[in-house]
Amino acid sequence: MIVEKKNLLFDTPLHLESGKILRPYQMVYETYGALNASGSNAILVCHALTSDSHAAGKYHPEDPRPGWWDGMIGPGKPLDTAKYFVVCSNVLGGCGGTTGPSSINPKTGAPYGLRFPVVTIGDMVEAQARLSDALNIEQYQTILGGCMGGFQVLEWLKRYPKRCKNAVVLSATPRTTTHNLGLWEVFRQAIIRDPAFKNGDYYESGGPDSGLALTTLFGIMMWMSRKVMADRFGLKTVAGQPLSYDCLHDDFEFQAFLRSVGENAANRFDANSLLYLWKAMDYFDLTRKCQDLSQVFSGVTAHVLLISYSSDWRYPPEEMDEIKRALRAAHPSLPVLHKTLKSNFGHGAFIYDGEETGRVISEFLQHIS
Repeated sequence: MIVEKKNLLFDTPLHLESGKILRPYQMVYETYGALNASGSNAILVCHALTSDSHAAGKYHPEDPRPGWWDGMIGPGKPLDTAKYFVVCSNVLGGCGGTTGPSSINPKTGAPYGLRFPVVTIGDMVEAQARLSDALNIEQYQTILGGCMGGFQVLEWLKRYPKRCKNAVVLSATPRTTTHNLGLWEVFRQAIIRDPAFKNGDYYESGGPDSGLALTTLFGIMMWMSRKVMADRFGLKTVAGQPLSYDCLHDDFEFQAFLRSVGENAANRFDANSLLYLWKAMDYFDLTRKCQDLSQVFSGVTAHVLLISYSSDWRYPPEEMDEIKRALRAAHPSLPVLHKTLKSNFGHGAFIYDGEETGRVISEFLQHIS
């Protein structure tokens, strides 16, 4: 499936939760399949922290890297593009083309850097809602996403319950946790302590590559479970070579893998965008202005599927179950299903262990169709 990256420029002011105003701003997105005449077959895929709008397909036949959820989107796949019109947009504050800290500030002609206003998950959803208006989508047949994408789905249910007929939330909770605050702070410090960070003004001199490499290595250790590490790498030495007895030498395959991933980190993401997206996740709390989560979901009429994973220690099943209880408290007859899947992939299971996830989502979509 060959796809095209698209963009829309919005000149209408976007009023952010911080009190700041963003104008103009661009939204970059991809679509798969065709919108039917009634506009009733649209599905919105909300991406996770380090993903972007390229969820499926390839930009050209020789492209070696398909979209991040390619196994889920396409003809005959769980999000069947012969049936559905699938939309995935890069979030506000990201670095996949949508306006963020690496974008050019039209007032100065230079990148925003840390002068870009702080955005929240709610701000991201407001921008997505405007994009949906521009695409003539009044209501999504389904909105789904995992991790930060799951936060966005929950925010859609809170802000625009009538625009979401069905929802799938993967590996997410109704608020961040102290534990996740700590993880993001470790990552944050790795970037801002890199001398090349220069308080975010690094675009002409080269970015904090060492800091980005460290955050990527931390991320691998956070996403990949012990069993996956052991099964994939074990204690095999590089190319079967004997131990070097050199403190700085990569003796083991897993060490070499980590080094390679770290060295490529700077080509994948903008450090400032990470700071902004981490902050958005820090601030996420559906009950900040309303202590009762069931009140937050008072307007929800959607069928909801919650998917958690047994090995996900960041968003464990018992914390996701709070969403199910709150939805049922708000609407006792509302169809809410919580599936906990067994996987050794930890928090990354919704991306890297897609077969069972795809089966559950397919069954859900078939049931509600």
